[in-house]
Amino acid sequence: MLINIVDIGAPNSKTTKNGRSYQEIEVTYKNEQGQLGNKKLISFSNPSVFNHIKDLTKGDQINVTTTKDAAGYWQWTGIGGDASTPSTSTQSKPAQAGGRVTGSNYETKEERAARQVYIIRQSSISSAVELLGAGKSVDEVLAVAKKFEEYVFAKDPNPTKEVNFDDLEDDIPV
Repeated sequence: MLINIVDIGAPNSKTTKNGRSYQEIEVTYKNEQGQLGNKKLISFSNPSVFNHIKDLTKGDQINVTTTKDAAGYWQWTGIGGDASTPSTSTQSKPAQAGGRVTGSNYETKEERAARQVYIIRQSSISSAVELLGAGKSVDEVLAVAKKFEEYVFAKDPNPTKEVNFDDLEDDIPV
């Protein structure tokens, strides 16, 4: 994995319960897709990686070999490539990605339409239960809900008699 170093913390000395000392360092980096990541490295887990990383500076690019350990965590197991001066071929790769999302997590037009149908159906069922009351059967509720849904989707564009304003009775007192 090609990473670009964003920040490296100073090595912190720690002591275990049994009195042994070790160092840890936190690295903030950008991966090939432009996503930020953090990795805490410990001096005793992989000394060669730790010693190589602690000498890096902000802006350096390196290739990191990763493997998943028994606990399911990704560990940095090796360092490859030149850390001080990245080549032009490795620079062009992150520039092309530019932090842009290559895949889409947005719903498609069809998925949005299906979701809208589900929302209308759910609303129609709620309205039917409210209209009929709690003691009605599922079939009765669904029949009324289906009529509401048909009205919303205009499957029956004229479910009631069309109203003409001239035919209405004047109900405003004079």
